[in-house]
Amino acid sequence: MQLETIIYEDGNDFEISKKLKSSINSYISTLKLENTTGKTFFVNHTKHMDYIISNIFKYVLKKEFGYFRPNINALPIVITAMGSYGREQLSIYSDIDIMIAYQSVSGYNITKIIETFVTMLWDVGLKIGHRVHTIDDIFEVSKEDITIKTALLESRFIYGSKYLMTEVDNQLEKVRKYKQKEFILAKYEEMLQRYKKYPIAMQPNIKEGKGGFRDSNTLFWIANSLYRISTTKDLIGELFDEKEYKDYREALEFIFKVRIILHSIAKKKIEKVIMDYHREIALKLGFKDQNNTFAQTAFIKKLLSSLWKVYIFTNIYIKILVNPFLNEKKEELEKGYYIKDKKIYVDFDLKETFTKSLKSLIKYDYKDFDISVVNLLKNSKYEADSSLIHKIFEKRHLTPLLRILFESQKLSELIPAFKKIKHLAQFDGYHEYPVGIHSIKSVYFLENINNSFIKEIFDSLSKQDKKLLKIVTLFHDLGKGRQIDHHTIGQTIIRQFLEQLHYDNEDIKKCVKLIKYHTEMSLTSQREDIFNDKVILLFANIVENANFLNMLYILTYADMNAVGNGIYTNFKDTLLKSLYTNTLNALDKHEQLNEISVRKKVENRLFKNSEFNSLPKLWQKKTLQSASNQLFLQNSTNKIINIIKKIIATKKLYINIENKSYLIIEIIKEDSENFNMSWLLGKLNRLKINHISIYKISNFKYFKIEFNEKIDNSEQEWLKEDIKSSFNSTKKAYYKRPKFKKEEFLIDCNHSQNYISIKLETLDRYGIIARIVEVFDKFNINIEDIKSNIQKQKVWDIFIINKDSNFCNLKDEILNLLTKGT
Repeated sequence: MQLETIIYEDGNDFEISKKLKSSINSYISTLKLENTTGKTFFVNHTKHMDYIISNIFKYVLKKEFGYFRPNINALPIVITAMGSYGREQLSIYSDIDIMIAYQSVSGYNITKIIETFVTMLWDVGLKIGHRVHTIDDIFEVSKEDITIKTALLESRFIYGSKYLMTEVDNQLEKVRKYKQKEFILAKYEEMLQRYKKYPIAMQPNIKEGKGGFRDSNTLFWIANSLYRISTTKDLIGELFDEKEYKDYREALEFIFKVRIILHSIAKKKIEKVIMDYHREIALKLGFKDQNNTFAQTAFIKKLLSSLWKVYIFTNIYIKILVNPFLNEKKEELEKGYYIKDKKIYVDFDLKETFTKSLKSLIKYDYKDFDISVVNLLKNSKYEADSSLIHKIFEKRHLTPLLRILFESQKLSELIPAFKKIKHLAQFDGYHEYPVGIHSIKSVYFLENINNSFIKEIFDSLSKQDKKLLKIVTLFHDLGKGRQIDHHTIGQTIIRQFLEQLHYDNEDIKKCVKLIKYHTEMSLTSQREDIFNDKVILLFANIVENANFLNMLYILTYADMNAVGNGIYTNFKDTLLKSLYTNTLNALDKHEQLNEISVRKKVENRLFKNSEFNSLPKLWQKKTLQSASNQLFLQNSTNKIINIIKKIIATKKLYINIENKSYLIIEIIKEDSENFNMSWLLGKLNRLKINHISIYKISNFKYFKIEFNEKIDNSEQEWLKEDIKSSFNSTKKAYYKRPKFKKEEFLIDCNHSQNYISIKLETLDRYGIIARIVEVFDKFNINIEDIKSNIQKQKVWDIFIINKDSNFCNLKDEILNLLTKGT
């Protein structure tokens, strides 16, 4: 009523627009979100937008015609809603897409009316997306693009001439029938491409991702094109039964509600449920902290479960609808089973027992599967058969079968402990996927090792060890989601599983130990000085033998790769390989290693290297006389030679920036050139550091700074200028200097014959390394190596310092300065 009052007031367009905008903002600010269902909110919000748009159009007509406004049905204009607005799924910050269709009539200035109307919509602050077409254009414009055709097919009457809407409907019927097959196949392919970009993850995209409401839309679009249905519900009894539809709708309803709350919290259109919002969304949806479970954990579990339900339901019925249009020539394996390009299919009407289906799925070799296979297992009753479980883990390509079992909800029946972690969230800021998906992805990386060194080790394992490693890889995180540490619970779970399958005691002990130490190699490589004899001997004491070390190395590789894209970097690969090689050497020789003996071995390899011998004799001598043991401990002979070549080619200064997978800065400078590294790191404090190496060779110093992320290519030029500017010792970086606690530092003045180690465990903040380097520079502390590891919002840094720096005599002064902060 307030809007209707405003549009009939006297006043200019500016005043009326201002009042209308204020009225709309008042409506948005008073929306009640927490105690409404998703669908109810969408419908009510859509109707209110219909009301607003209709009244704005009425105002335009009043302005244009005054008291002589014609009957609305006689005016050849109609306004329709499209997209989510047309489907009555309009969220708070969704785009409001409309189409204005008209018939050109000489008696009316239609173009001016439409221009005034659209301008008014923008002036009142509505986020409008609009199309304007004559009736005769609608069919032709639909041919231009599948997105346009899709939007047009969702047109819903808002306001205008109902006579003209009949003409619009006639045109839309032509659009619907035109190239129907091509449209259906294009929407299907569009869905498959979306899945590659937006998998179900810890921060899911609830619009475009697997199980998002775009899947629901796709099912409707295809069914609408085929049967001209008005809602997916119309297919009850034709494609699916009422119970299936109800389960699907409840899941979709929850996703809708999450979207509403997400938009209200972010105060903008956003479809990715980022971790920063998880807790607030959970509390607004009524989840509470209880039974040692945080509200956000229960919320994400329900959201992920809902996404999977929508994904499975829509995919099954989309494929059934699309099947007649696909030209999939497949080879028949047995009755009802087919294969094409290593992808397995079954007939949708195939019905058989779970055991029979599983036997067939174990028997054949495939790397992918059709949703029809999931449908087959989903509709079968689970039957336990321990002999089949043995055969599952002997399968050459196990991952596709695990995914089939996971998606059909049979994996948690086969392995009951899997039920606990199926959609379990991991709020460590490290894992990209929930535990269940991470576990299956780990098996995938075990079966698809993209590292020739590790692949060779895997191939050398016995058939039984490969089988055990598959079991351990799937089970390694099954202990998560409980109060006790998951390593401890995991040992009990795998022991019980293997005992029930009658594995021998030695195999069980090996698997239990792998579960117990499955994170040990990753943590040691990233948090310890892996070129120190004490560290290596301690780790060697854990692994005990080469066979266990091989299996742990492969498990670590698979686990780290499955965490998320870009987690397993070249830097981490080098650390793991170095730890593996050093430990294997210690196991084989049964003797303590020390820095001098390791350096001597590298020097001997350099002596025998023809490329090293081709270097100028003076630089061969300078290299071997370098005081930086870390140069020899950390690098292969080829890497050392490459560093020396760069130094030889350097006159005063060498700068190299690599920005492929992550940012790497190399700097070579004459020792006479002051390098203000703390200033440079302060300028770059927004970036997380992986590693810093500093070597002194003759009168040159070599710096290599490796970050765990990349920068925009456009930023490289100013970065180069910043590096050049860093050769000024008077510069001071302006950043908030973190404050440390003395107990956060663990100092070992007898770390090795030549080095002191400092371990720092503290909360993750910007500027940690920059600040420490800044303080060390004040005392002329000679750092040779810095390694950083960030996980679960905590930092584990290790600094290797030359004993010649006199650090241990100055440590109290240094720590006092570090604990003062800014």
